[in-house]
Amino acid sequence: MRSLSFAFTLLFAAIAVIASNSHDFGAKNPHARHAVHARRSAVSRRCKNRPSPSSTSAVANDNAVQFSSSTSSSSSATTSSPTSSSASAQSSASTNNSSGIWNGASSLLSVVSSCGDIGATLDITSQSGPNGNIYWMNCGVSDSGWNPTYVNINQIIVKDFATALQDSNTPFSACSSYTDKFYEYGQQFGIPPIVIASFAMQESSCDPTTVGGAGEQGLMQLTSDKCTSAPNGDCQDIDYNIKTGTQYFKSLLDDNNGDVLLSIGSYNGWFKGMTYADATAAASTGCCRCQNNLDYLHQFLNGWCQNVNAYSDNLGMYHNLDACPSG
Repeated sequence: MRSLSFAFTLLFAAIAVIASNSHDFGAKNPHARHAVHARRSAVSRRCKNRPSPSSTSAVANDNAVQFSSSTSSSSSATTSSPTSSSASAQSSASTNNSSGIWNGASSLLSVVSSCGDIGATLDITSQSGPNGNIYWMNCGVSDSGWNPTYVNINQIIVKDFATALQDSNTPFSACSSYTDKFYEYGQQFGIPPIVIASFAMQESSCDPTTVGGAGEQGLMQLTSDKCTSAPNGDCQDIDYNIKTGTQYFKSLLDDNNGDVLLSIGSYNGWFKGMTYADATAAASTGCCRCQNNLDYLHQFLNGWCQNVNAYSDNLGMYHNLDACPSG
């Protein structure tokens, strides 16, 4: 009887140890039981903001890419850029629609931000797109001065230019005659062709005869100091204009340690520390259009570079040039 009682005692002790260990795991890892559910909820929340293509929408192949230059960039830009990877996302490309939202990117800009949430979206809206939210791009403009997050040329999300031209809704139809030049100088200077074409669209709507408010010339709107070597003094010469504009942008990238936001803004006269007051100072002068276009970065990176017409689709939130007289 004693041996039977001792056996029961051992059995109850073993059961107690097992139960104790089971509860002890939960005590030592209070979030362990909820971790999987939390991750599922986060994914679910992201997916809720991602519209699925309508059955009536025309679905196109998604051609958003992260550019990888075959021409090596400066070593300083390479060593100082933050590690990042493109966030993969479900493709939902469709044609432009009446709601003011366009789909098409399969990736979102993903970098270490020095200015809060990037706010990148697959949908292209008046204030956001795959390369971030307009207020993130314009970080500091409304208070202490413009100070954008470092992003390099290989990290931005852009469309393939040749494929973009095949889209019947492309805004680049006026640029199609210059495709070879965009590729030639894109290859030479390590710039995505659609970025060069986007400068041409943003600056002149791809009209080589355009003369800017301060006398800027041609497709890339070259200022007079860049026209000194133009053939026969013709700064609107197609080859010279595209080459010089691309070379100038490459020099901005080099001067800015590869910082693409700072360099694109600089092409429009932006500068680090620029405030809203600085950008709009010319509004009350005789050269209203000499203002800095505060929608420039968003229109450029989330409009033209995504094969979306930044002007006719009214991308932007500031529209500070709209009050200027036309012509």
